[in-house]
This record gives sequence, structure tokens and C-alpha cells, in this order.
Amino acid sequence: MRVTLAQEHIDHFNKTGSIEFDSVLSAEECEKLLASSEQYLKKRMGVSEKNPLDFSSNESLFLHGRNLWKDGLEIKKLCSKKQFGEIAYHLFRKKPLKLAYDQYLRTGTLQDCPLTASSTLQDISSIRPLLGAVIIMLSPDALGTEEVLIPKKAGNALFVSGSSPLPLTTLFNEKYLSLLVIAFTAGKPNYCLEARDPHTHSLKKEGVVFGDTAGEDLCPTLFHP
Repeated sequence: MRVTLAQEHIDHFNKTGSIEFDSVLSAEECEKLLASSEQYLKKRMGVSEKNPLDFSSNESLFLHGRNLWKDGLEIKKLCSKKQFGEIAYHLFRKKPLKLAYDQYLRTGTLQDCPLTASSTLQDISSIRPLLGAVIIMLSPDALGTEEVLIPKKAGNALFVSGSSPLPLTTLFNEKYLSLLVIAFTAGKPNYCLEARDPHTHSLKKEGVVFGDTAGEDLCPTLFHP
């Protein structure tokens, strides 16, 4: 679905810190993305039919679900979707707009939480600046929570400011949840130590150390007007 961003949308975002668009992705697109995300996560975690994802800890699912764009074309195409980049640029007003990370947020039957408290995306990001994100619902079933800052149904896309408090810990009380978070940065993003970020040491595996600038291989440019 093509979303036309109007000034009233920008005004609403500036006032509330978020805005949700309905049916940005079709049911078929959601199904394909969900299947791809599950496939890449299973491969990373080495799970089998005897030990499925549903029985893995939420912490392990979260840690293995970062930057799936590096593994699969479907996720990479979604992260670099021009429509998302244009909307994000007009909402955040920073350039060049870059991908900070993608996070496949998936829960199983357990209810452990990898985060210590609900917080903003800025609070738990080792990539700075963290402007905000688009959160896309992939779960076909409605959630039990009625939190405002969660997309209402599959295919909906919620753009949220990096400074808006999110009910992140609440999400891990949900079973069989599937969300894709595409987070945005801009300019020359830095890799910083952030103890509240479960991924804070992950980029060291890419040869980056705290204080370094994250290059195009880690934070590719998505939109540059």
C-alpha cells in the first residue's frame, strides 16, 4: 500500500511521538516476511523440530534476531524500502538517513525478558544517534495487550520517535509475538557502550570498537534527498 504523508501526519508525530499507518504490508507480504525471519532465526540458533523456537528463551531469541538484513534479501529489501525511508526522513528530518539495525522481536512460550525495564529506543541503543524506528506487526493474531505504541494488526507500520517510552517489557509477556523493528540513525553514527543494550558488544565481532564510526557495511544509507 502506498502511504501519502501529509502535514497533519507530521504534526501528529511531532505532538505524540508516534504515528501508525494501516495495511502498509499485505497479508501475503507479512506471511513471506514472517517465514523468512523464522527461517533465518532457526538457522542462527541451530534449532530443530525436537527443540523449536517456541521453547527457546526470549533472551536468546532477541539476541539472535538482530540485523537479519545481513542474512536474507527479503529483510534487506524491506529495510531499504524507499517508502519507509521517505516517511522516516520527513518525520525525523535528518540526513543522510541510515539503518541503525533491524530487530526481529519474537517470543515463545516462556516469559523471560532480556530488558531490565521499559524504556525508549535511545536508552537501549549502542548506535547513536538513534532517531526512531518503524515497528511492523507480523503476527497474524491480535495481541492481548492494548498498549498504544504497538501496531494493532498484521501489516500495520508504527513510526515511533527514539525518545518515546515503549512498553518493551510488556511485550515479552505475550506468547508467539512477531514484530520487526527497523531503527534509523543518520549522519556518521557512532558505536557506543550502552549497558542497557543487550547487543552492546555485538559489533565487536564486526571489528568495530566503542567510539568508532559505523560505516556503510554496518549502517547503510537508506535515503539521501
